[in-house]
Amino acid sequence: MTQIIKWILLVALLLPSIAQADIAIIVHNSNTTNSISKAELKNIYRVRVSHFINRTPIIISYQPAEKEISQHFFSHIVNKSLTQLNRFWATKIFSGRMERPIQFTEDALVIQWVSQNINGIGYIDESNLTNSVKKIATIQFTTENQSKTEPSIPL
Repeated sequence: MTQIIKWILLVALLLPSIAQADIAIIVHNSNTTNSISKAELKNIYRVRVSHFINRTPIIISYQPAEKEISQHFFSHIVNKSLTQLNRFWATKIFSGRMERPIQFTEDALVIQWVSQNINGIGYIDESNLTNSVKKIATIQFTTENQSKTEPSIPL
């Protein structure tokens, strides 16, 4: 009996594509934005929208390209690789149309930064979400890597 349980656990660990990985989009607790759509999020990261609904400027945060969470986020939400976006952001930064995005290597650092910056927006693994930030959307990835976000209101 214990041998069967061990095999089941081993198979479950070796098949991560079966599990869903949810990404939480987070902002500062006092931010008046309560939800966001996939299109709105795409527009923020592609610098088509630079302010929240309350006219607060947005400062983007992101995680390294080699992290799976970033690969999912940028390929399925923004429809560009992080490398492509970095080139695009560089032109916007040099023209003065955006502030330099802030890169963090782990979810805890994103949470800490967003909790201290009313202008900040970031994405983290939803399992790491704390009450020090406000979740405005959940991005769910199915086994086919199709993403869905919760309904939202416009920015």
